[in-house]
Amino acid sequence: MLRCNMFGHLRCPAVCCKPNIYARYCMKLKSTAVAVFGLLAALSAQATEVDYGSFKVNYDASTVFGSPTLSFSSSGDVVGFGWTVPTDVQVLSLGSLVTASFDLPSFTITANSGWALSGGVNGFLGNLVYNELGGSTAASVTGSVVVDGSPAFPFGGALDKVVLSSTSGLSTGYYSGSYSAPVGAFNSFSFSGGSLSLQASGGVFSSIIGQPQNELRVSLVAVPVPEPETYALLLAGLGVMALLFSRRRQSS
Repeated sequence: MLRCNMFGHLRCPAVCCKPNIYARYCMKLKSTAVAVFGLLAALSAQATEVDYGSFKVNYDASTVFGSPTLSFSSSGDVVGFGWTVPTDVQVLSLGSLVTASFDLPSFTITANSGWALSGGVNGFLGNLVYNELGGSTAASVTGSVVVDGSPAFPFGGALDKVVLSSTSGLSTGYYSGSYSAPVGAFNSFSFSGGSLSLQASGGVFSSIIGQPQNELRVSLVAVPVPEPETYALLLAGLGVMALLFSRRRQSS
């Protein structure tokens, strides 16, 4: 009699331990289980979380941008994170129209306990270097944001083109763009469905190529929230001050 043993320790039902038809049933069951485990592992690897102290960021690591490489803070309680733009982000044309699209990493920002987050939430992408020899280039971004579970708000538009040099048909410069979500206090902020589109065409040569110094950055405001005990001590202190002030007035 044929005996089936899945993964070395789990046994198939007795009905599958018969030749031919039931043996194939066991193999199909084993293949399905392996596929499910593989899918769960892939999803777990793509959805990753980073703790920045005042807030956490859950992001999609499956894009060419990979994991965040930047974290920063500045005056006014401004904090942020971001990615360096990989050199894979590029488009190149020797005359014909060439387009390329790249998924931007989706992410969700959530406040850590004891912290209050607020906007505006500002995004920046740049500076993507371009070169044109008788040709032309263009760059644009699309995506949508959700604040505290509100309906998605789509946005998009062309990146700003800055010309640094233009002589004898050769033009060089860069593309960059900023976006500000004018939100107040929030507990969670999500960005999804983001895409960067690059285009090059015409002339002898045209290109847009990401450089190691190029960045995709996100900034917001994070301030500590006093614990309830702190409020209690503050109120107690105010009460003592009021009592002393009252006694001084009575004694005078």
